[in-house]
Parts: sequence; C-alpha cells; structure tokens
Amino acid sequence: MVEKLSEEETVLLHAVAYWLRGEMLSRLADVSPATDLLHDLAQSNIEVSCSALERVGLLASEGDYWRVLEPICERPALAISNKRSDLDHLLDGVACHSHYVNDLHLHHESVTPSGSNLKSVCVAMVACGYMEATSDSVFEWTDSFGPWLVRRGAWDLDEFETAPQVEVNLVLAAIPDNAKERLEGSMCRHKPEFVRSFFARWVDGNWEEGKWRSAPSDDWDLNLAAGLYGQMHKK
Repeated sequence: MVEKLSEEETVLLHAVAYWLRGEMLSRLADVSPATDLLHDLAQSNIEVSCSALERVGLLASEGDYWRVLEPICERPALAISNKRSDLDHLLDGVACHSHYVNDLHLHHESVTPSGSNLKSVCVAMVACGYMEATSDSVFEWTDSFGPWLVRRGAWDLDEFETAPQVEVNLVLAAIPDNAKERLEGSMCRHKPEFVRSFFARWVDGNWEEGKWRSAPSDDWDLNLAAGLYGQMHKK
C-alpha cells in the first residue's frame, strides 16, 4: 500500500480530522471533566474516532480519557508526516460515527450536510472518489467508500456482486487451514467482522499471517469478500 498522501488525500485528511475533532468536543463536553480532557464513554464510535485523532496528533490517550492537544478555539495544525494509513483510520472514524450523525445515518440516501465543516468533508470525499456531488449541496456515497461502510455495518456485503468462483477458489487455497477455521466460525458469520478479519491479513494478493491491518483501505476487494463469505458461510 502506498503510504504517501496525494494532494487530494491530504485535503481530505485535514477536513475529516477537523470535523471529527469538533464532533468529539461537542458531544463529550457535558460528560468530560474538562474541555481539554474528554471521556469516551466506552462507546465504539467515540473510541474509534478518538484513536484516529490520536494518530494525527490532535488527541493523546490518558487512561480512560483523551487529552486535547491543540487549542480548542483554533483550527488544528497537522503534521506533514501523516500517512495514508492515518487517513484510513480517520475514514473509519467517519463511518463508525456516521450512525450517530443526523446528516449521515441514512446510508443509502443522499447526504445534505447542514454544517460547513461536514460539507468540506463531503467536497473532499468527492475529490477522492468516495462521494459524488449531485448538486452544490447534495452528495451520495460511492462504492469506493464501501470498505468503510461495510466494515461498520452501514452497507451490507450482499449488496456487492460476488467475484468469479475461480478467483474465490484460488484465494481459498491460499488461506491457511487455521485461518479458514476462524473465518468460517460463528463470530465471522457477522459480515462486518468477516471483512475485518479477512482483509486484516489479506495484503497485496497474499495471506500475511504476521500482519494485522485494523482499518479498511482502498484495496479491500468487496466483490472477492462477498464471494468468499458466500462460500464459507453457506446457508
């Protein structure tokens, strides 16, 4: 995977980080001990989002809390060393948190952002191919954002056409038996968990037992995953 961010990806990373930080600050203000010390409530959308913001230097973990590192009243500065994997984690935060955002939670309908920061995210998503603009203020998700939406249960893996059986069989032959047992197990019957567990170690067309990627990425082939899931979890 290429870690260097393109110009469009850099703009997207900044837009998402700024919007996501604002979401965390506004939603956690009343349950946190201080404006710069946030409590995540052990809620997955907040944990995922705060962890992604930590990767880009906007928050720091302090036990059960997250320390806000940049002045709250200012637009945060981001390091020039951010990588593609940092963006992937931020996009995972968007997908996970989207279930709790009025403008985003209807994942099969158009998005009409009501705030300027979220609109900046949508515009940057368009530039990276994750959304399409149907007007100046209305946007739709594209299949390119499918890895994140499927991972977070916003879209169903069944919505994607399955890869040819010959391709599925080749991949099945490349997966070690113990890994196949895990993928065929009851936990991986849940499709978001199946795609997470498969793509965590399926990297560049090979099964990498020593690797574990914890966020979706552009190389998640959902057609392949749909074919594998159908083969491994036959009704």
